[in-house]
Amino acid sequence: MRRLHGRHPLNVLPLGNRLLDSDSTGPTGRGARCGALSALRDEQLLRALQALDPASLARCAAAAPRLRAFALSDELWQPHVLRRFLAPAGAGLGETFAWRGRTWREAFVHSQNCAPAPCHVAVFSDVLYRSFFYAAGELQAAWLGAETLPRVSADLSVEDFLERFERRSCPVLIEGCVKTWPAMGRWHREALLQRFGDVPFAAGAADFPLRCFYEYAESNMDDVPMFIFDKYFGKRAPGLLEDYEVPEHFRGRDLFDLLGDRPDFRWLLIGHRRSGSKWHLDPNKTCAWNAVVRGRKRWLLLPPGCPPPGVHRSKDGAEVIQPVSLLEWFTNFYAELKRHVDLNPAWDLKEGTCGPGDLVFIPSGWWHCVLNLEDDTIAVTQNYASETHVASVRRFLSERREEVSGTADRETLAERFDEALARHRPDLLGEAAESEIVATKPEETPKFSFWDHLRSTGKSLSFEERLT
Repeated sequence: MRRLHGRHPLNVLPLGNRLLDSDSTGPTGRGARCGALSALRDEQLLRALQALDPASLARCAAAAPRLRAFALSDELWQPHVLRRFLAPAGAGLGETFAWRGRTWREAFVHSQNCAPAPCHVAVFSDVLYRSFFYAAGELQAAWLGAETLPRVSADLSVEDFLERFERRSCPVLIEGCVKTWPAMGRWHREALLQRFGDVPFAAGAADFPLRCFYEYAESNMDDVPMFIFDKYFGKRAPGLLEDYEVPEHFRGRDLFDLLGDRPDFRWLLIGHRRSGSKWHLDPNKTCAWNAVVRGRKRWLLLPPGCPPPGVHRSKDGAEVIQPVSLLEWFTNFYAELKRHVDLNPAWDLKEGTCGPGDLVFIPSGWWHCVLNLEDDTIAVTQNYASETHVASVRRFLSERREEVSGTADRETLAERFDEALARHRPDLLGEAAESEIVATKPEETPKFSFWDHLRSTGKSLSFEERLT
């Protein structure tokens, strides 16, 4: 991925730099000549411009230097590109589109066959500079050094896995678990483009032809780089299903398989360095495994009941508020998390790096985030409803119906699941199911300071949007 250096492409500088400007009262200050819009705070101005179409944004950009910097912000142009040229995720191919330039604005302008105009006047705004700051930031060695995630070899037996890890709700990295997959030799940029270059894959809120996605991934300035997180790949590119198999530790153990029409359960992941999944819980109280075919992934995991600092759930648990990008979270909250873990032994933070051929097991209810460390990092992940956590799954489906995801059948999935268990696994409906083993965790969700809330930014997202 192309790294960022030098100045912001729209000549935006942090607000504090205005103190060093010899003409701080000129057309680039907060009181710039924007008419009535000068009364708006930067956040309000950006929000107001979100309602405009591309032609109106272009006219605003010609009105005043300060307004130009806001009207040309990538945050405003990305939705226009996705809506106009790319189909919504799951809908297939949209219009013919090729990524050109480094920003969404440049991509839109190039698609209209006109050249983007340069911006020479400096504008001082922390709101506009934030995304460039995190997009230009490097991964710090302090974030990547700890290795507290248990590691075992691939010869771990299924019974040992169940006894030592799943039944104790303990994450583990199984080294070399998938090194014999055909995917290990077939899943890389050149081979995938040759086989599936024109096939659409879901990345964020849109479908990208794979060729277009790689063009974007190799040349963008996003602080939140999009990555492929596709649940449709088995239908769109069925050949990929022939390249891997479920590892023996998880084979035939997904209770949702008892349903005819089951919730979504498998995803293909392709992303470049610095992309990744923000903090989240896996859906429907499922466990998961995530196997890396190419590249490396950095994992952080926290036990149930231990949400990381800077990450806040709504009272009903349906929404998660957190910093916009993983880099922003690491910059502002990683050191704080480490201090909190040092003071609270119950916060059993697991950190580790998963390389090619390795697999990470994520128990039900564990918070986790994942950062791609190399370009063209490719993985596949599957969620499963385990016998170990069947009581939690049943309780969640019944009591938290509004949070059930991956299916249109939210309201009756609990009853359908119980009916399937009654037919095929009645032993899991008795009292024994209530003796489920769960990870040790604090009784109360820890409290963070008022400043945590101020530093935490973002918006409420669905499960799949949280990951991108």
